[in-house]
Amino acid sequence: MRHQSGPDRLPTARRRWLIAVVAAAAALGGLASSIPASAQAPKPPVVRSPGGIRTGIFGLEAKGNRFVYVFDRSASMGEPDGRPLTAAKRELIRSFDELGDVQQFYVIFYNDRLHVFSPAGNRGRLVFATEDNRRAARRFVDSVRADGGTRHAEALAAAFRLSPDVVFLLTDADAKDDLTDAELERLSRLGSGSRCMVVQFGDESRRSPRLADLAARCGGRYRIVPLNGQPERGGEADDDAGVNADDQLGR
Repeated sequence: MRHQSGPDRLPTARRRWLIAVVAAAAALGGLASSIPASAQAPKPPVVRSPGGIRTGIFGLEAKGNRFVYVFDRSASMGEPDGRPLTAAKRELIRSFDELGDVQQFYVIFYNDRLHVFSPAGNRGRLVFATEDNRRAARRFVDSVRADGGTRHAEALAAAFRLSPDVVFLLTDADAKDDLTDAELERLSRLGSGSRCMVVQFGDESRRSPRLADLAARCGGRYRIVPLNGQPERGGEADDDAGVNADDQLGR
């Protein structure tokens, strides 16, 4: 006698039940394959940059998401009566307070040496412009005092190495403190991927041609901002005539 094996031995009702189960599973499989992957397995949202924000100092503005501020704190920034450094600090704080949480920033004050903002040991790295970091930056800026000489090159090199979108440089240095030709060439290479915006306190006699050249090479601008209430005329200094540092002090 031949013995049956497999599903043929099952009672008819049970066979019909198994066939129905298999058919239902196949149908569900086909339905799942037709659902988009995003619907089957939701992923956490990706935080994307809104395309950059525009900010600036003393009327020189640029758009980006990564900003480095390089500010002179030499002894001359404290004269007369601390006005240059006070005006610089107010503009600096106003500028980074315009940034959103997705933007990043870094602050370098310099004279003969660098004095950098490095919350929680983040020296050498940009920080996000969260409320906590901006509050810490305001405390750092308030603590800065004017002292020493002026050496632009090291501070600018440190800024460019952070690969920012924009570098804002502010100085009141005399023309004798300008970059050397060698420094200009080196910094032009380092800063090739960043815009460099330069503000120089004073009058046309303090104009630093190589700083102006660096700004132009890096796709930025150079501007003289007087402290005597009289806008400078002529050349790049006239691009945004009418703004002067004393205005920042309510004079």
